[in-house]
Amino acid sequence: MIGGVFLKNLAIITIVLTMFVGLLVAGCGGAQQGTKKENWPKGKITVVVPFKAGGSADTMARSLTKYWEKELGAPMIIDNIDGASGQIGATMFQKKPADGNTIFIGTQLYLSANIVLQKAEFKMEDFDILNFQEFDPVTVCVLEDSPYKTLDDLIKAIKDNPNTIKWGTIYGGPLQLAGALLLDDFDLKVKTIYYDSGSAMRTALLGNHIDFMIGNANGDQAVKGKARVLAVADTKRSEIWPEAPTFSEALKAHGKTFPRIGSSRFIAVKKSVKEKYPDRYDKLIATYKKALDNPEYKAFRTQSGSASVTHYYGPEESTKMNNEIHNLLIKYKDKLNKEKLNK
Repeated sequence: MIGGVFLKNLAIITIVLTMFVGLLVAGCGGAQQGTKKENWPKGKITVVVPFKAGGSADTMARSLTKYWEKELGAPMIIDNIDGASGQIGATMFQKKPADGNTIFIGTQLYLSANIVLQKAEFKMEDFDILNFQEFDPVTVCVLEDSPYKTLDDLIKAIKDNPNTIKWGTIYGGPLQLAGALLLDDFDLKVKTIYYDSGSAMRTALLGNHIDFMIGNANGDQAVKGKARVLAVADTKRSEIWPEAPTFSEALKAHGKTFPRIGSSRFIAVKKSVKEKYPDRYDKLIATYKKALDNPEYKAFRTQSGSASVTHYYGPEESTKMNNEIHNLLIKYKDKLNKEKLNK
């Protein structure tokens, strides 16, 4: 009888202890769940570059992600989706989920041109720009053995030979805008040849398929030694091409000035990532900044010449810069008409 009572009481005690331990574990689990941060990223991060491999935006993306993926703790895979001056890649990016697992490396004014000139499906507000990493001023570039030693030489030759001299550009971007403004200022008539990427345009220059090109200070380093820059569209001379005057310097004798125009390469995510996944958004920015500050990456930028065009502005300032660029294209959109340029 006593043994039976003892076993009965033991069973009751066991049940009570089991319930207590269960409640304790559940309580601890609930506390952990309430404070647990999202373990992200999982898997890979896709980085959409809307241009062919080998161009300036692609080069920036590949050099950056080498260090960024180490900070994120996840592989970053470059996806080159070229076509229509970046519009195809930008469209594909906007079809991806807004979860931070897809990042966009874009270039202005091409994104604005997709919207203003090419009637893209997306809007500027669909892109949340984390940073304008590079501002690469526009240049006028000729071969080293070109007869045009100065911008004045080139302008005079075009005036004397209307619709004869060929120039290369990329439709709908800062290169074409700068060229269109220059041609319009002096009422110049040239043959315009369009290319899908900076690398294709530089190859055409080296092959003597065009007489000059509107390029970029940093991008043009690919032809340094074989080509030279006649002018740079910036407020000061380029550290990369210090012998080349600014456009305003070169045009001073004509009483003309020129706006600051360049290729602005930026990092963006989809608009709603910040709202839906604030932890992910903050982690992307924090790890991106660490990547920019990586000593090895800084050394690479110095060696490659991109250090002088690389900056951290942050989302707020970058958005302001982007709006200014977008409005510049809207203001001068009539000057980017293909048919008008070739008349």
